[in-house]
Amino acid sequence: MEPRGAALRTGLFVIGAIVVLVGLVFLLSGNMFRPGAVYESYFRESVQGLDVGSAVKFRGVTIGKVSEIGLVAADYPPPDPKNLNEKVYHQVVVQYRIDPRKLGRDADILEAIQHGLRVQVAPQGITGLAYLELSFVNPQNNPPQSVPWTPHHLVIPSVPSTLTEVQDAVQGFLNNMRHVKLGRTIDTLTSMIDTVNRELTTGSAHEALANVNGLLVELKHQVRQADLPATTRSMRTLADGTQTREILQQLETTSAALAKASAAMPALIAQSEATIRHANEATAMVERQMLPILQSLKQASANLEDLSDTLKRNPAAALRGREPPRETP
Repeated sequence: MEPRGAALRTGLFVIGAIVVLVGLVFLLSGNMFRPGAVYESYFRESVQGLDVGSAVKFRGVTIGKVSEIGLVAADYPPPDPKNLNEKVYHQVVVQYRIDPRKLGRDADILEAIQHGLRVQVAPQGITGLAYLELSFVNPQNNPPQSVPWTPHHLVIPSVPSTLTEVQDAVQGFLNNMRHVKLGRTIDTLTSMIDTVNRELTTGSAHEALANVNGLLVELKHQVRQADLPATTRSMRTLADGTQTREILQQLETTSAALAKASAAMPALIAQSEATIRHANEATAMVERQMLPILQSLKQASANLEDLSDTLKRNPAAALRGREPPRETP
């Protein structure tokens, strides 16, 4: 009975171990049995805090999980080992599975990448953990990276994390400060401050300030002597006086008369135009009537001129009359 019991215990132990092993496989590699497409991204920065099973989020909504993290040099070794010194092989490759049910039925990742879909490592609070955050950025400022190998999965380009950008900015500032000669700059600032102090105490700036102070004192004195309240009261009294009101009334009356005269001007102008038109017509009629009279006067003047010439030649013609015409023999 003892060998049979030992064999039973051994069999139960083996079965339990197999069950535990299968459970671990499902637990650790559960993403392999889940629906969804696998994508990968390459990071030049550290992915500290990111691990297999870390969340993949889009604007805070979990849409997948990280399935594998590795080095580009191991997953995509170059044909020539000398190329391992290139920066492109110093990157970290992260593979993750995205559940298409979380993105929608008509989601097109390739089109989204063209419109600026990028992934970055984002910290998760102060715990030191991190996750992958998908978001849209300006595609012109963050173009996709070209790599000398054929990726196993569709690549979603990455962008530096906010912490990395801050670190790069600080590092760039420090690098620029190394080229600045602080000693010379401090000496220059000290000299400028000394010059300003001298100008304010004994230089032309001091004289200008003194002149300004004197001008302000004189202006204050003149304002006091001007008695502005009394002047204001006088102006108010003048504005409220009887003479001012009479002038305003006369102005109103004059304005009303001018308005009435202006209103009558169109009729007066029309009447003047009609009078001028009638005068022109009368002048034309007189010209037509005077023309025959002037012609008659012209003829009479010519006859008188002939008579005058005849009397000059023969004064007796006025008594005898016109000589009879001579008969031709």
